[in-house]
Amino acid sequence: MTDTGRPREREDHRGARRSRHRRRRIVLSELALTITFTLAVGLGLAQRGALDSTAVFLAGWALNLVVLALCCTLPWSRISGRWVILVPLADFVAIGLARAAAGDALSGVGLLAAFPVVWIAASRVRTAATVAITVVAALAIIWFPLVAQPGPVTVDTLIDPILLPIMLTGLAWFVSELTKADRRRQEALSASQAALRESVEAGRARERLLGTVLDTVSVGVLAVDAHGDDILMNARQREGHAAAAPPGNDDPSEAELLIFGEDRVTPIPPERRPVLRAISGEGLDGEQVWVGTGRSQRALGISSRSMHDDDGGFAGTVVSFNDVTALLQALHAKDDFLSNVSHEFRTPLTSILGYLELSLERGESLPDGVAGYLQVARRNALRLERLVEDLLAINAGTFEVHPVPTDVGRILAEAASSSLLRATRAGIRLENHAPAGLPAVADPLRLAQAVDNLLSNAVKYNRRGGSITLDAALGGDGLIVRVEDTGIGIEAEELHQVFDRFFRSSSVRSSTVQGVGLGLLITKSIVSEHGGSITVTSEPGVGTCFSMLLPQPTR
Repeated sequence: MTDTGRPREREDHRGARRSRHRRRRIVLSELALTITFTLAVGLGLAQRGALDSTAVFLAGWALNLVVLALCCTLPWSRISGRWVILVPLADFVAIGLARAAAGDALSGVGLLAAFPVVWIAASRVRTAATVAITVVAALAIIWFPLVAQPGPVTVDTLIDPILLPIMLTGLAWFVSELTKADRRRQEALSASQAALRESVEAGRARERLLGTVLDTVSVGVLAVDAHGDDILMNARQREGHAAAAPPGNDDPSEAELLIFGEDRVTPIPPERRPVLRAISGEGLDGEQVWVGTGRSQRALGISSRSMHDDDGGFAGTVVSFNDVTALLQALHAKDDFLSNVSHEFRTPLTSILGYLELSLERGESLPDGVAGYLQVARRNALRLERLVEDLLAINAGTFEVHPVPTDVGRILAEAASSSLLRATRAGIRLENHAPAGLPAVADPLRLAQAVDNLLSNAVKYNRRGGSITLDAALGGDGLIVRVEDTGIGIEAEELHQVFDRFFRSSSVRSSTVQGVGLGLLITKSIVSEHGGSITVTSEPGVGTCFSMLLPQPTR
């Protein structure tokens, strides 16, 4: 939720401050004239006998006082700026009245017009307009008394006092030009300040948005600068930080936090903790730790990325904390389930195999053909028993191999022979290009199992009319066994998952091909226990090639 009240309050405060400043400027400008005007009135009253009309003289002063009172009371915040020019125009009228009544004794009263002239010239009125207003007002001040008095008006009487309008016009032009550059600077400054305020408000809006987004996501986020000081921490991370705090310590340091390794009990040394490593510039990707103790203990996957300035220098780090407790608990529950189910399978399988062995020992008394059926049942029961053993070994992490000098050519020939019948029935051509005699060091049973898995997949995921090629060779890196098919292939984005537990590609899941997704995992485990590696290349609709590399001892 965004906070719109504070920006509005700040804008109202700035508006009130501008209004007060505007009123003070207007009042002070008018007050300067009123004080001078009052002194002139006092001087005029002292020479009352020389005045043409005391009443008119005081009327001009009274008008000036009224203008000052209006300047002090009018709500200038609600009055357009262009109407302010009425104040100096009213002053021209007041000064005109006073000069008309002053007579020859106080003819200098007309110089008071310099005040409204400067006011207008210093305002935002153009120079030409300022000069025009000054000429008209000044001429009105000196000519009105001449026109109003009885008697003829001659050219000389009109020209004699012309010096005052000339002086005021020159003053208006001078002040207007002098303040023009200053007005431009003020306008530029005002525009710059307005842009700065908009930028600040936009930055605050983005900050509020970022804070709201970060507090909404379910991942803890921490940003630190180059010195390791916190810049930003969202609500989720504050919760995680509190969960890792020792009891009774509301503000622990990083070294005091309860952070443990994968076994959930061994504390991680402060210098090896993910956050400190991330602050030092190390990139993390899914580093797993446990924080807290007891039932509230949580598992976190920690990743980090460094920030850099424009020059490429280290500027800080952003660290993310993903709560993976539920995921790890689910994986643990799945492993327990597989282990328990596999153990439960062993007892009935042992019983089945025992009775099959007893039945086969009495082969002579069995009806014709039954012995063959029992052999098929025994072979599949043994295969199922081996699968159960493999599941138990994978879950326990004890998938052992025993490499010995082996005729790999014979093992591959037997594997090809075993898969030939299935391939022929599926309309697939299977070719074995491996040498007949290929001595190497490997576990013969496990190698045969790995090749069987690859050939089985090549048959299942192939098409009628397709082909499978089995090949092997000894190279400088070791024994290479390759199984290549012309099957349906695997999408590029799924290649990195083919050796994951229970993985089956999207195209296979939608087909009728059966499988549980353990064959390739078992194959990879066999190859890894040999110290080797397995790679896969594939193109959808063209085929797939698996290559196993088993290192050989140096001679």
